[in-house]
Amino acid sequence: MSDERIDLLPPIYGARARLRMLNRRIAMSCTCGALILVALVFHARVSRASAEDRLVEARERANEVLDAEEREKTLLAGIDHSGERIEAWRQVALPLPVGAVLVTMANTLPDEITLQDLQVDVTGVRVDSRGQRLGDRRLVGRLEGHAPDEGTVRLFVSRLRDRAPFESVRRGFTALVEQGDVVRTRFSVDFEVDLETPWKSVVGEDDDLVVLGGDS
Repeated sequence: MSDERIDLLPPIYGARARLRMLNRRIAMSCTCGALILVALVFHARVSRASAEDRLVEARERANEVLDAEEREKTLLAGIDHSGERIEAWRQVALPLPVGAVLVTMANTLPDEITLQDLQVDVTGVRVDSRGQRLGDRRLVGRLEGHAPDEGTVRLFVSRLRDRAPFESVRRGFTALVEQGDVVRTRFSVDFEVDLETPWKSVVGEDDDLVVLGGDS
């Protein structure tokens, strides 16, 4: 016997079967392609959303960096301005304890002298347009008062010459004035203080304030 099978159906039926099988394969291929395309589109959308999120975060960080740089510039400008103000203040500030100077002057006065006026001139503290100091700084002062006689005035001038920070102490004018039945001596005394020396105040042996140079 022969194993060959004999197809008794008309050829048209075989062609239809092959066509249906081909259509199934094409449909399956289209379905698989559509599924792959949907997966690719979904993945692309997810990747795009993630990229957009990273872009937003990167922009926020960039803005934070720009804000920090702007704040840094503002702070540096403020520091520079403060430094300029401090330097300008150093150029004109008086490097001596004014209160201690007045106390020293008061402790030097004889009991018989009465002070009436004290004038201080700091016009010698000058700066140019760039804030640079012009020349040495000197404080010029004048005090006026009444004394019983010229001898008391000379004593006061002598004492003041021996006390720091007073320099160039000299008598100005003297005149006799009547105060009721008493004749007194009206006088003035001029003095200078070196403002290039950083003076400081300390308490002396007799509990009086003493003004000394910064290196003393």
